[in-house]
Amino acid sequence: MRLVSRILVVIALGWGFAKIIELSPPEWKALATWLPPVLIILLVASAFGRSLFRGEALITRIARANHDGDFPDEMVGYTRSLTAVWAWFLLGCAVLTMLLVQYAHFPQAASLTPVLVPCLMIGEYFFRKRRFSHYTHRNPLSLMLFMLLHGMPRD
Repeated sequence: MRLVSRILVVIALGWGFAKIIELSPPEWKALATWLPPVLIILLVASAFGRSLFRGEALITRIARANHDGDFPDEMVGYTRSLTAVWAWFLLGCAVLTMLLVQYAHFPQAASLTPVLVPCLMIGEYFFRKRRFSHYTHRNPLSLMLFMLLHGMPRD
């Protein structure tokens, strides 16, 4: 039931965003197209970044929840560094989007982040599988399903 309600929220937000763009004045259409995705990227980047300074890093919490508390100490430093990588990566995606829209007149630039995020997830998964081959690892799709079903771990 939790998964269904989360999917419905995402659908409602998408529909609401589409209506905002549809009803906005013509001169605001470009801004309405790229600004909300950039703000969302910045919010997610700040969640990753803030977690580095408040308690346990976000990816460390996700990994602990994923391993049912049986989380190796060796992975704590790695997941903390990975949290910083995600924060900087998402900040870079937001800046790149704004620069491409403003200076390259590429209004579809906001669609780059959803393409780049899976690339980082998959690349990191293969790196982790190789670097920490003595542990079992969920693939990115399985991990996303786990997070959809169980939500984000709290502090």
